[in-house]
Amino acid sequence: MRNLSIPLLSVLLSLGALLVFSCNPSTFLGPQAENADKYDLRVKFHTGSCYGRCEVFTLELYENGLMLFKGERFTERPGVWQKNIDRRRVTALIDSFDRADFENYPLSFRSQIPDAPTTEITYYDEAQQAYRTSYKEFCPPELELLGRQIRRLANLPDWRQVSADIPDGAANPVAAATREEIIVQLEEGVKVEAWIIAYDKQNVQLEERISPNSSYYLITADPNVMPAIELLEFLRRDTSVVSAQLNGKVNRRE
Repeated sequence: MRNLSIPLLSVLLSLGALLVFSCNPSTFLGPQAENADKYDLRVKFHTGSCYGRCEVFTLELYENGLMLFKGERFTERPGVWQKNIDRRRVTALIDSFDRADFENYPLSFRSQIPDAPTTEITYYDEAQQAYRTSYKEFCPPELELLGRQIRRLANLPDWRQVSADIPDGAANPVAAATREEIIVQLEEGVKVEAWIIAYDKQNVQLEERISPNSSYYLITADPNVMPAIELLEFLRRDTSVVSAQLNGKVNRRE
């Protein structure tokens, strides 16, 4: 058998390498969604629901350029979608997050518009320490700018669908949270059974009356629908409510 020429041998070796590496799409296509748990997540952006048809989705940005879009409701991309962007663009954006004051931001910025959608941003530093904050119509200018930049990424074209469904608990960090407790004091003569029906959309449930002769009641909120801290804003504007507080000390409404 004759020896193979050097050019032919090179071609065969190249074909062999192609067959070996073709089993791993990330070799040619970049980071892939199925390997996301092996990558460093740097930003998680979630926009929540409102009383209208607000788009509800989560966008995850990884250090290596992978983006995962998880569309929940009122979106043109329901399910899980992936896209890769240039590492230099990711680095520039992460530098902007580094310069922001996430370490000192509150968990939630106060809002005057209870039914507006909540934007929640979780930033992960190089050590994977998470810093989470949320806002509606008001937040510091640098945080608002970061939110707009993430939304522009979410609106980029040419996403590739990975799954029609979102894995349980993957869409929102509070998805696995337990129900939150609130104590409310109602005005005299208000029937709690009738009053609580108005909060059916927020999935509020009556747990118990604090004592047989008081107008204090323990209710619970579903954090997947509306966190308790936001529900308090609704309750304190309710003319049937004297006071509302997270389960603990009860303060009279101002």
